[in-house]
Amino acid sequence: MSLKQKDKEILEKVIEEEISKIPGLLKDMHLPNFKDTLQIKDESEYAYGYVHGAIVGKFETVYFLAHSGKRPSADEIAKTIFGRTSKIRDAILKTG
Repeated sequence: MSLKQKDKEILEKVIEEEISKIPGLLKDMHLPNFKDTLQIKDESEYAYGYVHGAIVGKFETVYFLAHSGKRPSADEIAKTIFGRTSKIRDAILKTG
């Protein structure tokens, strides 16, 4: 099932929110024992995966609640997120 325009707009907002949190995430990674506890070898790759997971998790929850328990199309979410990959990576590199 394809995402409706309103759902796409919500997904875009979720993406922007998570991108705005990247500086805080990278700052938290420098807290004592953070990297060791989570066994992070590459901060930027960890941040990239974390942001993707946060986007998918948050959007799926919003969609599920708004559409009475239906799940969104994983393909549509992936296509939208991957369309913004360069912006996510740029935010990570700019902050890190």
